[in-house]
Amino acid sequence: MELVIILIMFMVGLSFLLKLTFMRPWQMIAEVVVLALATVATTDIAINQSKIQISEWLQTPDLMLDLAVLLTLDVALQIAFCICMINNPVKLKERIVKDLLLFIPGLLIFPVSFYLLVQIIFSTAGMDFNNLSYCLGVAMTVLIPLLAYSTKYLLPENSERLELIFYINCIVGLLGIIATVNGQTATTGVNEVNINSLLAIIGIAVIGSIFGLLLFRKNQNKHNKQS
Repeated sequence: MELVIILIMFMVGLSFLLKLTFMRPWQMIAEVVVLALATVATTDIAINQSKIQISEWLQTPDLMLDLAVLLTLDVALQIAFCICMINNPVKLKERIVKDLLLFIPGLLIFPVSFYLLVQIIFSTAGMDFNNLSYCLGVAMTVLIPLLAYSTKYLLPENSERLELIFYINCIVGLLGIIATVNGQTATTGVNEVNINSLLAIIGIAVIGSIFGLLLFRKNQNKHNKQS
């Protein structure tokens, strides 16, 4: 279970990094500084944690279900950002929504930075914890923008980075289901296949695919006319 959580945190960090590539330099720096300050501010909380306590948290079904709500909201916001960027909004309200979605770094990036701080404190016993947190904050402020620009250099096309953000968050959502359920299910499995339910799911999938294809072609034709 811990491995799944770590994989989710890695993907959340990667999604955050990709999202920074769509910001202007001052916006990127401001975003990273806020994250670094938030990480440093949690030093006292991180000092009071232990590996056993964190492991117990990860095995607590109620806490994991609460995190599932946060994870689902975060994934929804990131996917909404991708959709807004693809549609290229023109109206003022649409641009405001796009900017708001752009500046939301990801609700899970703060727990990820806190977990990183805790792990650094665990691995460097005997050192001043406040100095460690300050060093981590400075390192984040310097390294994250460098990584973001390196990512933008390797993937110069905006569409490629948007696709990555979309796919990464879809995977995060699926992994979140595995992590938060924690071996428990709300209903008991059955051995029989409900044909009506199966046909209904297939029908919804087909209708959704057709609707998505029509919407894609409509946006593509609109884009071609504007070009």
